[in-house]
Amino acid sequence: MRHRLPAIANAHVFSLLIAALLLRASVAGEASPQSPATPQTPTPPAQAVTADRQAEIARYAAALQSGDEEERRVAVHRLSVMRDAATIPALRTALNDKAERVRAAALIALGHLAEPTLAPVVATYLLQDKSPFVRKAAAYALGHFADAAASAALVTGLRDKDMEVRGAAAVALSNRPDAAAIAPLIQSLSDKSAFVRAHAAAALGVNGRAAAQAVPDLVRVLTKDEDHEARRQAATALGRIGEPSALTALQGAARSSDPYLSQAAREAISAIRRD
Repeated sequence: MRHRLPAIANAHVFSLLIAALLLRASVAGEASPQSPATPQTPTPPAQAVTADRQAEIARYAAALQSGDEEERRVAVHRLSVMRDAATIPALRTALNDKAERVRAAALIALGHLAEPTLAPVVATYLLQDKSPFVRKAAAYALGHFADAAASAALVTGLRDKDMEVRGAAAVALSNRPDAAAIAPLIQSLSDKSAFVRAHAAAALGVNGRAAAQAVPDLVRVLTKDEDHEARRQAATALGRIGEPSALTALQGAARSSDPYLSQAAREAISAIRRD
């Protein structure tokens, strides 16, 4: 069997993938679930912009009132590529759109701006939106925020009924250390989705020695999980945590017929011994 390459991407890469999906998705047959009310948190003042930029933003903001879903989605995309705080009011308006594609595009755009006051706004859509597609976009967007509200929402997202949302939450939590997420991520190592297990392992590794309590569960994944990627990421995480008690399991993995697992285990062993 050909082994697939390890591919734990960061949240920024996944945000780009979601944005590309939003750009190409078909209008036909999509649901239009109701969205939660946007929290009335104050938005930051927009930076000074040129008259031409103001006119451009106003044009796309007006397009958000179109009766054509595709036109509204394209308007959000155009606002997104500006990466300009002056677009925030228009993007927040798009969060109330009846179309899930438009709401999801707006969340991704707000995530790229990473304005701290927006974290609770984006978190609301991970926690409350009826569409898994929108919740997944919100989870990826929250990966851009180093914020307690983002962290709490992502931890809740790890328990979402949709496995893709849980996976997005795990990916987002791999962006930076987060002590509050360690225990929930350990629980996610038993998720029925291999994607979630692999990304939960990666996120635990990001926490380094602070995640030492995860070592027994990571060793279990390394030695017993049926998914190659979950095992590879467990090996890498054990190396980043640096706990010598994992050496025996890693030495066994270093003899694996999976060359990528074997390499990950050898690198983890070297990292632990250097420490």
